[in-house]
Order: sequence, then C-alpha cells, then structure tokens
Amino acid sequence: MPKAVFSIWWDNILGPMVGRAYPEDEELKGEEALVIFMGHGVNQEAQLGYTKMKRGLVVSYLETPNCIAVLLDDDDDPLVVERNLERLVSEINFNAEDWDNEIKHAYERLKELLQDTRGKELLSDSGIQRMVKDMVDGRLTEIKPKHVMRGIIKYPEAADYLGQDVEEVTRKLKDLDNEGIIVPKTFGRRIECTQCGSSEINVNLLCPKCDSSDLHKVYSAYCPQCKAQFHTVIADDLLEVLCQHCKTPIKVDELAVMDVEPLCNKCGAASDEPKISLSCNVCGKRLKGIDLLGGTGLAYYPRHLSD
Repeated sequence: MPKAVFSIWWDNILGPMVGRAYPEDEELKGEEALVIFMGHGVNQEAQLGYTKMKRGLVVSYLETPNCIAVLLDDDDDPLVVERNLERLVSEINFNAEDWDNEIKHAYERLKELLQDTRGKELLSDSGIQRMVKDMVDGRLTEIKPKHVMRGIIKYPEAADYLGQDVEEVTRKLKDLDNEGIIVPKTFGRRIECTQCGSSEINVNLLCPKCDSSDLHKVYSAYCPQCKAQFHTVIADDLLEVLCQHCKTPIKVDELAVMDVEPLCNKCGAASDEPKISLSCNVCGKRLKGIDLLGGTGLAYYPRHLSD
C-alpha cells in the first residue's frame, strides 16, 4: 500500500506550496514539491505525473493549481495506483476548509480502491461477473476499441456490462488485465502525443505555399434559381449568401456545395490540396511521425486455460 498522500498547490508568485500530508509524519519539502510539479511538464500540461525521489516513486494528479501526490511503497504497482488515483480525485473536495480530514480521507479511500480493484473484490462486481462469464462461455469473444472524435477510446461491448463512463470502463479492463483475467492484444494504431500522452488532436489546414493557417474556404455552390454555379466565402454566423449571377439569396442550410478550395489570406494562394498539420489539443505540440505511429490500440480477449 502507498506510504503517504500529499496535497500541494502552485502559486503564480510564490511557486510550489506544501499543504497537508497523511500520515502526518511523512512531510514533504518545498524542493520536493517543485520536482513533483516538474513531473507534469514545463508548462504543467500533463495531468498525470511520475517523480523518482530518494524516498520512493511518486505518482501525482494535477488539477491546476492543485495537485495530489502519492508516495508509493516498493511493492506497489504504479499503473494500478495511477488508475485508482484517477478514481479518487473525483471524490476530493479541493475547496475543503478542513484539509487535515480531507487528506486523511483521501489516503484511506485510496487504500479501499486499491483493495476493491484486485482479485476477489474485483470479481464481486456484478457487471464484471457477467462480462467474464460471457467471455468464458463464448458469447463475448473479444472487446475491441472504437476510436472516436477527440482521441477518446471506447469499448462498446464492455460498456454494456460495466457502464457508460468511458474512462472507468477502460480502467476496469486494465484492472482485469492486471489480475490475469483477460488478455490484451495489439489492435491497430492510435495517435498519442509523446510530450504529454494525450490523444486529443486538433486538425489544422495550412497554406501549401507559405504555411499560414489564416485560410478562408471558397465554396463552389449551385444556385437552385438560375441553375448556375458560383463561388462564395461562408464566414461564421452567416444565414444566407447571394448568387453572383441572379442575386437570389440562398439560405446556408439549403446551399448545395459542389467543391471547396482554401484561399490563403496571407499570400493569396488558392489550392484544393492544403497542408494538413496535427497538433495536440492539450499541450499544443505539433505532432510528428513518432506521435502518429507510436501509439498502439489494445483489444481484450478471454484468457484460456492454455494461456
């Protein structure tokens, strides 16, 4: 079980501030708090952080400006602690007036969560029982990931058993993997930022001539009144456009678009093949090949007796 839990926070003027600790004899120094914050990146862009200190490994969760840090014992599994720390933070009142009790509750609750997500306690969950039974009986042969917008990974088959909380379903599957109940195998690729670990991606269009992102979209549209094609730029909050030939107003939601071509506001170049750039939605890093190819998706399968 973890040795201690600490509360620290970041002051924009004074820097890292040390709050409470439980057990109370496990005090944290200011320089140690600074190192923990550094584990979340230079700009504190990563929500989860790992810090190796002389007294042991620290896993921390940052909800700016607050941070909860867990000092692990030598035999603790960092990934198991990480998953349960994510579960714990939703129960912590970061605005609590009595932090002595709040940090004590956090420590005791983390111990409960670590116990509940292992072995027999894990299998006491009715949803997990049904899912494992269906996998053993062959009614559920595999649990495949489904990649959706903003890099979120869903497991629809598992959600039928474990609930609709996407992150909690993924954590429970990892718990079952950790206990040797199901088997993970690679399944496709996923984009993953190597700087902060996020899979939330922004797609950016750039001018192929000057790399500017200041682009207008020029639409080739069809006029239902005079049957002619015309070009128009559709800005935000626009209700209708005028046909360049017959001057008939056409509602935007009724516009028949035949083609679209980005026009660069910086150099004036028009091209139907703009550069496509991907950036991390969390830390802003412009993604490279390693970010696009380094991630591996996981599907889960029943463990057979021969495994």
